[in-house]
Amino acid sequence: MSINQQEFSALGQAQLDKAVRFSAILLGSVERFASLQLELSRKLLADNAKVIKSLSEVKDAKALTEWQAAQAQPTIDQAFTVARNVYDASLTTQNEIAAFLEEQVAELNKNVIGGLDRFAKSAPAGSDVAVNAVKTFINTTNAAFESVSQTAKKVSADLAEAGVEAATHSAQAATAAVARKKPATGNDIA
Repeated sequence: MSINQQEFSALGQAQLDKAVRFSAILLGSVERFASLQLELSRKLLADNAKVIKSLSEVKDAKALTEWQAAQAQPTIDQAFTVARNVYDASLTTQNEIAAFLEEQVAELNKNVIGGLDRFAKSAPAGSDVAVNAVKTFINTTNAAFESVSQTAKKVSADLAEAGVEAATHSAQAATAAVARKKPATGNDIA
């Protein structure tokens, strides 16, 4: 079984195309994260300017305590928004890479089966049973892999989503509890 010049050239071009596609996936990921970072930097700069301006307007200790309480919820909300955006960008990249790898595995299996077919044409009589057994094994393995892969993706996504939601609700509840608690003043008697 020899490879002619055209097959070798096609194989090289296919590998180059795969490398370019994988690089594009990685660069897209870098671009998403850089965009998130730039967006966050702009927002933090604007928010810090507002915070400094509002802090300069505080005139006494009671107003300072109220100002601090008012700052807690927006800060926590912003942190969770940032975490959610990073999670979404990571998930997008993970899904793109997983799809790319699944395509590569499918192509490899197709090539192996094609090679088996070419081998079967020139193999001695009676070897078709062994070739069919190998093909069946490959197809069964692919089906099992696909099933496990889909289940793992679903469970992973569901667990991650549940974790993000639970953390968000816990933080919101904690912030609400802190906001309900009134600060003690020097005039209160215990």
